[in-house]
Amino acid sequence: MAINNGICGPTPCGGELDCWVTSDKMGDKFTKSNFLKISQEVLEFQLKSLYPLRVQGDPARINLLFLNHDRNFSTFLTVRYLVEHERVTDIYTLSRSLFESIVSMGLLTKSLVSNDLYRYQNYQFIEIYKTYSHLEKLGLAHLSGIASSEIALVKAKRDEYVRRYGNNLSTWTGKSLEQNVKLLDENFPPTCNEEHFYEYLYCQVYRKGSTSTHSSFLGLKKGVEIEQVTIPGSFVAHRFKANEAHLIFSCFHSLLVFLSSVRFMGHALQKAETEDYFHKIASYIISE
Repeated sequence: MAINNGICGPTPCGGELDCWVTSDKMGDKFTKSNFLKISQEVLEFQLKSLYPLRVQGDPARINLLFLNHDRNFSTFLTVRYLVEHERVTDIYTLSRSLFESIVSMGLLTKSLVSNDLYRYQNYQFIEIYKTYSHLEKLGLAHLSGIASSEIALVKAKRDEYVRRYGNNLSTWTGKSLEQNVKLLDENFPPTCNEEHFYEYLYCQVYRKGSTSTHSSFLGLKKGVEIEQVTIPGSFVAHRFKANEAHLIFSCFHSLLVFLSSVRFMGHALQKAETEDYFHKIASYIISE
């Protein structure tokens, strides 16, 4: 799915950005000021719809989802600040983090992974032990932050997790992030008639955000353009300015990701209006 001259359609990962800034029809929609306006409306909607939190159903599940959504809320507020100050690379980086969170939220909301609450919470011992083990090899275990009295417990929990779910543990589900994303698409209604909506976001948010997160040359250069400036006295200088195409691309895709956080939280709280609102705003962004 591409946001291309107002038409939803398939696009390969890493599609062109020209449509964001060159289409006359899209010019009024895809601007920094309109992003700030629409995103403010989304923030106000989710505050009205989701808060105060009234738990129905499984409190443990709701609490885990809320921990994710509450962090996503604060992260998205930071994204808005970065948009105002045109910090493109940082927007890509935070959007990638948001995306990882909403994938877990979607899986937890519909219980799409067997024994998901145990797996999600206890995966922490895989992560904790991995860091501890590396520091131990360096002779720096005392700097791990784990008390000596807790090491045996962490290792036992980690070993139990591996015994039950094996060594293929790149994520808490035991599947790759891409596989998790496909599972979401299979279990949620299409967005703008696109059946691979979250796989599209995986390409355009997670993969594009990777180069920014890891500060590769591609990640660094896509956030800025170099402008030549003539200084009185026959001096020529160069200065960086934000890459407008990537600024618009990154901020509107971050909004689609945060919308999904609202969607999944609303689904867990049985708030039907959040699903309708998700499709309304997503369709506005994606379609003419």
